[in-house]
Amino acid sequence: MKNVFKIIGILCISLLISCNSEPSLQQYFVDHQGDADFIAVDVPSSLLDKETIELNKEEQEALESVKKVNFLALQLKEDNKSRFEEERTAIKKILDSDKYETLLRFGTNGTRAVLKYQGEDDDIDEVIVFATNEEKGLALVRVLGDNMRPEKMAVLMQSVEKGKIDINAFKEIANTIDID
Repeated sequence: MKNVFKIIGILCISLLISCNSEPSLQQYFVDHQGDADFIAVDVPSSLLDKETIELNKEEQEALESVKKVNFLALQLKEDNKSRFEEERTAIKKILDSDKYETLLRFGTNGTRAVLKYQGEDDDIDEVIVFATNEEKGLALVRVLGDNMRPEKMAVLMQSVEKGKIDINAFKEIANTIDID
């Protein structure tokens, strides 16, 4: 009988230790998917027509490593300023945890953004972009993939800037949901 209590006690302790009360970014996305104040879009990488894009081998590898993009935005309006502040604080708290590494911080024309990642330096699992603007609102972008590498993501971003990768599908989504 004592052994049964020991086993139950060990199981209970294990469960308590394994439960993490820290909010996760994934849980944040799930919790806000159906929220009417938020604009939520999940974009599979298949939205990009990879067959018709002319990319070099390195660019192709980078594009193939991206599996999905999650987009979440809260448009700032007169009646939701306190909600904007609450959500910005909640997201910052999640992203300030030790599991996310900062790649870059930047700001321009009233917009502040941070680029973070989770995973190893040479094998990134997700890239996160969090941007806020005191007049427009906030946006949170989560890029999920397999074996994403920072240098290849940089090459991929250069390909987008050069117009090699047509991101009109993403622009159409932005226009549909009225993002300025």
